[in-house]
Amino acid sequence: MSKPVEIPGKFGFGTMSMTWKPNPPPFEQSIETLEFVTSHPEFSTKLLNGGEFYGPDDANLKLLKEFVDQNPPELNKQLIISIKGGCNAKTLHPDGSRASISRSIENVASYFPPKGQRPTLLFEIARVDSKVPYEETIGYIKEYVDKGVIDGISLSEVGIKSLKKAISVAPISCVELELSLFSQEVFDNGILEELSKTRIPMIAYSPLCRGILTDSTAENPEKFLQNIKESGDIRNILDRFQSETFNKNLPALQALYKFAHEVKHTSLESLSLSWILKVSEQKNFRGIKQITKILPIPSGSTKQRVESNFGSIVQLTDDDLQQIEEILKQHPIHGLRYNAQLEGTLFQ
Repeated sequence: MSKPVEIPGKFGFGTMSMTWKPNPPPFEQSIETLEFVTSHPEFSTKLLNGGEFYGPDDANLKLLKEFVDQNPPELNKQLIISIKGGCNAKTLHPDGSRASISRSIENVASYFPPKGQRPTLLFEIARVDSKVPYEETIGYIKEYVDKGVIDGISLSEVGIKSLKKAISVAPISCVELELSLFSQEVFDNGILEELSKTRIPMIAYSPLCRGILTDSTAENPEKFLQNIKESGDIRNILDRFQSETFNKNLPALQALYKFAHEVKHTSLESLSLSWILKVSEQKNFRGIKQITKILPIPSGSTKQRVESNFGSIVQLTDDDLQQIEEILKQHPIHGLRYNAQLEGTLFQ
């Protein structure tokens, strides 16, 4: 039986914003950023997270192909690329059928060189398809691992039952779930505890809560909301970006900003990432004996943004963790991660 792919380092890097927004940056700029983040001497990451549906006409796959093609072979062999797929291209609903999984994996693999000449490839069905038994879907993916078309399996937005079904069929390399100071549901619903028991790493997406947990937002929240309204991106339909809910969360945002700058002398984005790194593998935290490894995957369209996110990480103490807990108890977070219509697709 194959083994799970080992995920190295403290960070991964998300590439969704490079291709899936109304006005994505040019490929040349994104490739320069990817080169920077994968080769930086201090915080280089070897895990890149992408998606078959991250933009029109396989835009994300085309970007990653260009990046891989221009890399020296020795760098590519160090990289792990996890690609979400298995969705209906028009509706973006998950489709875990054999036909869908086969189409998706073969399409993803077609953008990369054969095994031995390419990065390690993980395939990740983006959500759980309730119409197909999850163990069958994982079995279809495993066939492609066994054939060497891909190297491993990642999961996304699973609950405990689906995780157990997947583990019964194939080794799981990692599980992608949302985690940030503003989104801590993984502690409440038991999925992080289950991952910790099985020692499967968690990939923490939206670690800055889609841009809320940044200095610029804390310093000018009105401008942040206005830019979202003008951009037309997906945040316009999410709960926490609606004016009423957003304003309810400003006290928490300002308190965390103050703690970052006055106590830890760093930025809010760096505090937010430092918090996840501190929680990763922490012992006896929130009732979990030892938390599994957690890798946040912030994104950034420029080298400057990457440096801003990664460059000021601080070592948090147990006392810092407790102070952050107190801030969030005093200022509970309002609003759903997505919205009422999409909430049923999460933690399935």
